[in-house]
Amino acid sequence: MELEALLKEAAAIVREAGELVRGLNHPQVYSKEGHANFVTEADLASQKFLLERLGPLLPGAHFFAEEQAQNRLEPGFNWIIDPIDGTTNFMRGYRPCAISVGLVKDGEGVMGLVLDVWSGELFTAVKGGGAFLDGQPIHAAEVPMENAVVVFGTSPYYRERADATFAAIKDVFLHCGDVRRSGSAALDLCFVAAGRCDGFFESILSPWDFCAASVLLREAGAQLNDLRYDQPGPVVAGSPAVFGELMALTGNYF
Repeated sequence: MELEALLKEAAAIVREAGELVRGLNHPQVYSKEGHANFVTEADLASQKFLLERLGPLLPGAHFFAEEQAQNRLEPGFNWIIDPIDGTTNFMRGYRPCAISVGLVKDGEGVMGLVLDVWSGELFTAVKGGGAFLDGQPIHAAEVPMENAVVVFGTSPYYRERADATFAAIKDVFLHCGDVRRSGSAALDLCFVAAGRCDGFFESILSPWDFCAASVLLREAGAQLNDLRYDQPGPVVAGSPAVFGELMALTGNYF
C-alpha cells in the first residue's frame, strides 16, 4: 500500500481510537515503575485497539508501543505508538493529551499521526508529502527568538535531571518571549510544526513520545536534533528562526 493511502486508512483508525478514549474518561488507574508514572484502562484499551486495527494494514510490520512489555525496533516497518500521551492530564481532566502513531521504515520516520484527544484535531504527515492539520497544510513559524514562545517538558520520571532541566528553562526564558508546559510532548511538537509556538525541548523522551511528531516537524519545515527511534533521548525542535539558538542554550545542560 502506498504511504498516502496507508495514511488515510490509519487516520480513520486513530480517530476511532480517540472516540474510544473519550468514552473512558473516568478510567481505572494503575501505577508503573518510576515516580508518578501511571497507566489507565483507557491507555490499555487504546493500545489494544490500535494494534488490532493497524496490524492488517501493513502485514509484517512490527509494533513498538508504550504499554508493551518489550520493545525492539526491527528491520523494515515499525509502528511506534503512544496510546495516550499525557496520561496524567487525562486522569485529572486536564485537557492536553494525544494519541500518537508513527511509522518507521529501517530506522527512518516516514509517517506521523497525532490526534488531540479532546479537540479532535488530527495532525498528519508522510515523508515528502508535507504536514497537515485536518487536511490543511501547516508550516513552522518565522518568529525571532526574542519573541518566540518555547514549550518544554520536565522529564518527570527522571528526577535526577531536575536541576539541569530547570536551569535550561530559566536560560531559555531569559532569551525568548515566554515559555509554556502542557504535559503532552506529542502535542507540543505538533504545535511547533503548526506555527502555534516556536520551539520545544526536553532532556529525555521515549520514541513513542516524539516519533510521529518528528515526521510532522520535518515536513512542516521545522528542525530537530538527531533522534533515534529505538531508545529514549533528549529532544530539541524549533522553527529555523529559533532552532540554532535553542540548541546552543539547551546544549549547556543536556
